[in-house]
Amino acid sequence: MDTLQGFGKSVSNTFSTSFTPFAARTSQFVKEQLGQADDKTQLPADYRELEARVDALHKVHQRMLSVTTQFGNEPYDYPPNLRESITDLSRNVTGRIQALSNAATPAEAQQALVSPTQAPTEPKTFAHAISRAASASSQLLPASDPLSSGLEKLSTASRQIGQARLAQDKVIVEQLVRPWTTNLNLPFKHVAKYRQEVENSRLLLDAAKARQRQREQGGGAGPGIGSIFKKNPADEAAVDEQLRHEVETLEDKFIVAMEEAVGAMTELLNTPEPLRGLSAMVHAQLEYHQAAVDALQDVTESINGLQREQEASYRQSRETSS
Repeated sequence: MDTLQGFGKSVSNTFSTSFTPFAARTSQFVKEQLGQADDKTQLPADYRELEARVDALHKVHQRMLSVTTQFGNEPYDYPPNLRESITDLSRNVTGRIQALSNAATPAEAQQALVSPTQAPTEPKTFAHAISRAASASSQLLPASDPLSSGLEKLSTASRQIGQARLAQDKVIVEQLVRPWTTNLNLPFKHVAKYRQEVENSRLLLDAAKARQRQREQGGGAGPGIGSIFKKNPADEAAVDEQLRHEVETLEDKFIVAMEEAVGAMTELLNTPEPLRGLSAMVHAQLEYHQAAVDALQDVTESINGLQREQEASYRQSRETSS
């Protein structure tokens, strides 16, 4: 009989030992989802508030980046139906003709025909497109034509605006888009790991508490295999003590996990990095729009002067002809 009791105790202990932390967490999680778990350990209100703030900040990063990442896409303001291929082709042909005219040997002429043109690629922004169109249009008119002069001045101003926009984009990408993207890939994932540790610790703690309640209600701590054998009071007391110690240990681990998660979340929420990037973005936009205002004011004064001169000349010619 003693041998049989020893065998039953061995089987029960082996089964309990094989009940891994992962299995315990999974079992507790499933019970909670099915509404079969009692007395779920509640997280402190301050902790839940920190979690809510972290989640809100995460959404802020995602929502802002969904828009601001476009600053890294040069043609974001370039009309999709605008075609400049003819202009580009003309520039390439001109470059090849120039290279052929400079060739001193047949080999150099052959190289000029087959090698790609060295002309730099023009920025693909709407302001640069206006600049190119105005410059090309100006060259179609006599240099003495006031409209030609006005178009050339517009071309210069538009190029300045386009360059200012590219400078703005560079600052925003480097000081907002990249740091915020790094936050999503590193600090937020770091915090998520700590939060998951809290959840894992809670599930293990609640699973141990459930087994403890089950024993107190007479159901036993194990799956019940040992219950078919006669129970030894001393062994039962040892199991109760072991389970009590397990619950206390898991409570300590749960508290430590929460403290670490609170520290990580607090650090993430208090970092000045997001606001620093936002400040850089606003400052870059201000500089861009100020540069655009300055360029447009200059070209407006110049074109207005050309317009006044042309209208005066036009009126004078009308008066003379009459």
